[in-house]
Amino acid sequence: MPIVFVHGVNTREGPGYKAETLAISAFLQKHLNSAVIAGKTLPAVPTVTFPYWGDLGTAFAWNMASLPRPEMQALGGSGDIALQPLLAHIRDSFPDLPDQQPLTALARKRLSLAVEVINELALANAAQGAEVEVADFVVQASAFAEANPQPAWLANVQTDEALLAELSNRIQPGGGPQALGGFGAVFNRIKVGALKVKDGVKKMAGKAVDKAGDFASTKLLATTRDSLNETLGRFFGDVFIYFNGRGEAANPGAIPKVVLQAFDQARAAAPNEPFVILGHSLGGVITMDLLSHFRPDINVDLFISVGSQVAHFEEIKLYRVSDRAIKPPQKAKTPANINRWINIFDPVDIFSYSVDRVFDRVNIDAPYDTETYVIKAHSAYFQQDRFYQRLRARIEALP
Repeated sequence: MPIVFVHGVNTREGPGYKAETLAISAFLQKHLNSAVIAGKTLPAVPTVTFPYWGDLGTAFAWNMASLPRPEMQALGGSGDIALQPLLAHIRDSFPDLPDQQPLTALARKRLSLAVEVINELALANAAQGAEVEVADFVVQASAFAEANPQPAWLANVQTDEALLAELSNRIQPGGGPQALGGFGAVFNRIKVGALKVKDGVKKMAGKAVDKAGDFASTKLLATTRDSLNETLGRFFGDVFIYFNGRGEAANPGAIPKVVLQAFDQARAAAPNEPFVILGHSLGGVITMDLLSHFRPDINVDLFISVGSQVAHFEEIKLYRVSDRAIKPPQKAKTPANINRWINIFDPVDIFSYSVDRVFDRVNIDAPYDTETYVIKAHSAYFQQDRFYQRLRARIEALP
């Protein structure tokens, strides 16, 4: 198990989570195969493991009843709160959208923009038992859109229904033992979500504007407060649960135990392969805390933090090894057991931070533009084929 993926906040089990982990595995196996790290080579099909700690995260006694639930009249009163940020993003990008074909409009701008929405609908509507098919679809659709940003056949597509039909004919399963016979069932569920998106966009037309007629992103963020509040609520809830219950090196808490067990199993299973840890969001913070204090004996060939708050929590001195005496112009010490470190952040992702101005030994601290909207940006990295392409290039640039 040479690659361990430590997930972040707001992650809970279900068909969508399972499908996403399968997709991430497929992306990593496709783009990181045979990568050379610290003089050691990953196998042709790297194994990826996902220690799951979401069930140990925060729970809300009244199911977030404390959050304000304003009427969403500015967005036409769409009933599906989860779609509000996406609808706002579409209207912000296309305030005049005369033909009310949002997916087609996005595709004409660039096919990958539409496919990312379609992939989101696929994951959100994943059915139990169909997770493998959904994951394979996400991987193949993202790769197809990246390779075909403006396909000629788009000129003949006039409706979202026609766009989905064309994609169903052109995107084929990737093959291998996990691929199923086709994507028909996935597209059927996507179509249901696409109809909700179209209906929401129609309801928003002419309503979600300010007095000057502008559909400004700052105003959109206010109208999507339900989704933002839920995201922030779970973010801070999971953060508090981790830091309050992490324990000490001699007596680790529940979350550290789960993650450390995965680290030990990975090292034991493949002692001659490079050991890679990929930490997303709070997963990067947890990894830093575990490697620096709980288990400094674990040597990591490559630590990849993505959309993470690693430096942010060092600035407020929350790690067990944080030293309040270390301040600028000094930098915090990168744990000696981290051989190489790549940090990736999206400036649009409000939960991601740079690290090289805080820590003393960072190989690569690189921005990555997910080209999506604020609330979605935090999870968009791992659904984009080009993210893994860039990651492989960064790995190859390491000393």
